[in-house]
Amino acid sequence: MEQEQTAPECTYCVPSLPQKIRLYIAALVAVPFYRYGEIGNICYTIGKNLLDGVILYTMFSMAEEELKVAAILGVLVKYAYPAITMVSSTYTSGFVDRLEALKQTKGQLRLLIFAHVGIAASQSLGALCLLLCFPPVFRYVFYGLPVTPYILVAIYLMHHIFDGSGQIIEGRTWFKIVEIKIRRGEDLVLAQNFWVIYTLAQNFQLLLGQVFIWAALGVTTAFSQNLTAVPMTFIVCSGFLLVVCSKFILPAAYKLRLCS
Repeated sequence: MEQEQTAPECTYCVPSLPQKIRLYIAALVAVPFYRYGEIGNICYTIGKNLLDGVILYTMFSMAEEELKVAAILGVLVKYAYPAITMVSSTYTSGFVDRLEALKQTKGQLRLLIFAHVGIAASQSLGALCLLLCFPPVFRYVFYGLPVTPYILVAIYLMHHIFDGSGQIIEGRTWFKIVEIKIRRGEDLVLAQNFWVIYTLAQNFQLLLGQVFIWAALGVTTAFSQNLTAVPMTFIVCSGFLLVVCSKFILPAAYKLRLCS
């Protein structure tokens, strides 16, 4: 009789939460590409959620009470993003195919860093458009024009185009970077736990984002009658600067040869 073949026993043990955190920290310490990229991701998460917590609340209040275009903005958010996703995904798929055609890792990383510069520029423009939607800034720049309500709609649409497309492209290019530097890296422990590290980082940023957006909303509620108060100005300026600088951190580190 033929002996039944049994599947090889899996020797991998799922790490506990403290072990996952240690793996994440070990990846930050051992892989400079990952370290500087994650610093940029964390800065972006904090900055974007600070801006969202202040600007979206106050902008929709202005759009509803003064400009009467809140419904248009709501429809815009619902139906514009799928189009942005389709266009960005189509562009990214071609870029990734071209990237994977390169056999040398250095060539792939060079293209990925070049793409990161474009992403940084796109998300910086998105942050600028969102800043222009902040009621004190919007009133200073655009009030008095005959098409003021439609300017708000156009600026908010541009914010979604720049920031949304940047996020979609960045999600794929950043995954390729960590795949090259961790999943195919020399450290076998980190490579074996690639998905643990990647997922933990995403969950950490999600939690961090929730903390900062709710904190910003709390401050906004407290100062809703005085949007130019010092705490509001500080939050908006800090969020804007964090978003603008965040995605340039990795390209700058690469240019300065801080990561290889």
